[in-house]
Amino acid sequence: MQNNSKIEFNFFNEIKEKETYNQLFPQREIGLAIIYLYEQLIEFNSIDKEFTEKDIHNAFIKVFGHQVRQQTEDYGRYIYSLQEYFLDYNQETQKYVFKDYAYKFCEHAKTILKGAFNPTKIKVLCTDITSLLKNIKEDETEKLKDWLELHYKNFEPKLREQIDFLEKHIANSIEQLKEDTNFSEQKFIDVLRGVESSLDNAKEQNKELRSAYEQTKIIRTLLEERNIDDSHINDLISDVNSFISYTNRRLTTIDKRLERIQPRIRQLFSALNRPKFNSKVQKFLRHVLDESTIQIVDSKKEIIFPNNLKAPIVHIDTPSFTILRKDIELFPSKPRKVQVYKQNQNLIRKNKEKVEKRISQQKKISDWENLILSQIELNQNVQLSQLFFQILNEENDIQVAITALFNVVRIVRNKQRINLSVKGELEINNNFKDITLWKMEVQKFQ
Repeated sequence: MQNNSKIEFNFFNEIKEKETYNQLFPQREIGLAIIYLYEQLIEFNSIDKEFTEKDIHNAFIKVFGHQVRQQTEDYGRYIYSLQEYFLDYNQETQKYVFKDYAYKFCEHAKTILKGAFNPTKIKVLCTDITSLLKNIKEDETEKLKDWLELHYKNFEPKLREQIDFLEKHIANSIEQLKEDTNFSEQKFIDVLRGVESSLDNAKEQNKELRSAYEQTKIIRTLLEERNIDDSHINDLISDVNSFISYTNRRLTTIDKRLERIQPRIRQLFSALNRPKFNSKVQKFLRHVLDESTIQIVDSKKEIIFPNNLKAPIVHIDTPSFTILRKDIELFPSKPRKVQVYKQNQNLIRKNKEKVEKRISQQKKISDWENLILSQIELNQNVQLSQLFFQILNEENDIQVAITALFNVVRIVRNKQRINLSVKGELEINNNFKDITLWKMEVQKFQ
């Protein structure tokens, strides 16, 4: 057995350390002070990129409020803790600058809250990476690996971010109706109009995002056309297909959510407007009748409406139509083109070989189990250790030998009139010098 000296990184174990977590995610007031400094630096240019300790103190005072002595003493401890990931101190100038993590910390939060929806950007990025993929030749596996690990992996979070923005936009629109139930009727109708308009906008944005998403289908087709033997690259391609399916499900969910919400808002809008509409209709009809006169025309009394309004036509002769049946034989439908997907025969063959090998292993294990149990039933003294090496020698598969022996031990150890003994001696086989096990013996008593 080889010793693996490489230490694997465990993200959860690293971050659960109290100091590490607090340094990466400081308490609310300290985090707000960092964001305040970031805004003063980026948005208002009121401090330099190299700022002083006084600037940091001013940020703390802005967040904590009135300055007291205890707080001032704590500021030094806060600044010292922030130097791990957020601040870098220059001994010569005695000034501080933001570390890269501080910029990312603030920029990511700002992007999430601002919600900059830009499907055009996604379409451009998707078109660019599709073009790069098309230029990678069939035998350029390293370039394909770089494309999967670098270009596509950088694209994924941007598309996921845009979908998050869209879902947040819809949620905020619905939340407007829940904020205050004390609206006047007219104000509530105005709010309802705004929400309806916002959801219509979200529906259009979803169409734009889906249009950008269509490029990912081209990516999937290009990847499926390649015959790749590298299992790592195949796993990366599988991740791409899973993400494309996941994105499609989320966009479809947004469509369904809008289709479910919008009709209800229109119904509510209609219900609120109906009394006002009925009142206006009633006033109009009363006005028309008050201003109308009755005159005799062709010996019949007719109502003459004001302002030359025409009397409604109660009956209209139904026109007759000639219906021509479309003969299917004369006008056959155009056949649909059947999409044929190219299968990765190498991958199918490898998977088939794996399954067949596993089935063969299971059969061999079962056969050896039955043979050993038969020998035990015939009142034989069975040396399990020697049988282990016999199986290993004949099958050349340590998994078969281990599993068969384990299953036999599990079956016989609690059976009556069967004795399983383990001696304090090692069984050694010259053909397998790197494998040793304790001598085990099974015997059945009459």
